[in-house]
Amino acid sequence: MAEVRDLLAGVNKPLDPANLADLEKKHVPVIDAPATAAKGQPITVTVEVGKLMPHPNEPAHFIEWVDLYEDRLFLARADFTPGKVNPKVTFNIVLTQSGTLRAFERCNIHGVWEGDRAITVK
Repeated sequence: MAEVRDLLAGVNKPLDPANLADLEKKHVPVIDAPATAAKGQPITVTVEVGKLMPHPNEPAHFIEWVDLYEDRLFLARADFTPGKVNPKVTFNIVLTQSGTLRAFERCNIHGVWEGDRAITVK
């Protein structure tokens, strides 16, 4: 029996990252960034929702925003308009230490979802 979860009760993450359900494929933000970065030098980070499986983008069902964090430090936000903008955004950031980039997105129906990517700073 599939696990039932309250999608609006907190931040959602995949139950089994090696075997994503369709709902998870549509909602988990995918972070595209280099595995290593030079300390204090800008890098390009792209966050895309629906990369693994397209997410609807219509007035009744859409991605409202994407936030990017360095561990727990807020870096940036992109807001989206339903039906007009695909939920993909590129940020240029500067890191000074190794850690985890964390992206959060909010679907107006299915709540907040998190994706992450470790990055080494040299």
